[in-house]
Amino acid sequence: MKLEEERMDRVSIKERAKKMIVGNKWYLWKPVVFFELIAFAIGAVVGIILAMLKASQETIGLVSGSIGGILGTAFNVGYAKYNLEFVRGNKMEWQSVLDFAKKYFVKAMLVSIVVGIIATFGALLLVIPGIIAAVGLTFYKEVCADNPELSTMEIVKKSWNMTNGHKMDILVVVLSFLGWSIVAGFTLGILLIWLVPYMNITMTLIYEELKGKAA
Repeated sequence: MKLEEERMDRVSIKERAKKMIVGNKWYLWKPVVFFELIAFAIGAVVGIILAMLKASQETIGLVSGSIGGILGTAFNVGYAKYNLEFVRGNKMEWQSVLDFAKKYFVKAMLVSIVVGIIATFGALLLVIPGIIAAVGLTFYKEVCADNPELSTMEIVKKSWNMTNGHKMDILVVVLSFLGWSIVAGFTLGILLIWLVPYMNITMTLIYEELKGKAA
C-alpha cells in the first residue's frame, strides 16, 4: 500500500501519549524548567552589563530577547532528542539536552533559519500555502535530532517528505489541542503541566510512525 493511501490512527496515538506521560510529567518538564532558569540568568547578566554601559531599555530588551531566541532554537532540537529517546524507552539525563544542543548548535540554527524562511514565504503567498508549509516542516527538529549528520536542506526535505499524504492528519491533531489550550488559559496555566507533555509526546509518536512508514 502506498504511503499516501495509509491512514493515521490519530485517536490511538493520542491515547498512547496520555498513557506514556502518566508518572513522567516532571521528567518531561525538567529540561524545560532548568533551561528557562539558565536562559533567564544569562539574560539577566546581559541586561545588567548593558545597563552599566548605559544602553536603552529597548536595546536591552532586544538583545536579551534575541539571546533567548537563539538559545531556545538550539534547545528545542536537543529537547526533541530527549522526547524521542523517551518514546523509544530510553531515558536521558536532562543535562544531555544541553550537551546535544551545544554540540549541534550551528546545525540547529541553520535549519531553523531555512524553515523560518520557507514558512514565511508560504504565509506571504496565501493562508493555505502558509499552513501547508508549516505542517510539512513540523518535524524538522526531530529529523535534525535523529540525523544531525545530514545537511540543512536534506533535513528540511526529509521532514517535508515524511508528511506527504498526512498533512491533513497532522493538522487535525494540532487543531485538536486548540480547545485544551484555550481552557488552560482559564486555569492560570496549571493545565499546561499536563497539556504540554501530552502535545509533545503525541507529536513525537506521530513522527515515529511516519518515520517507520517512510523507511
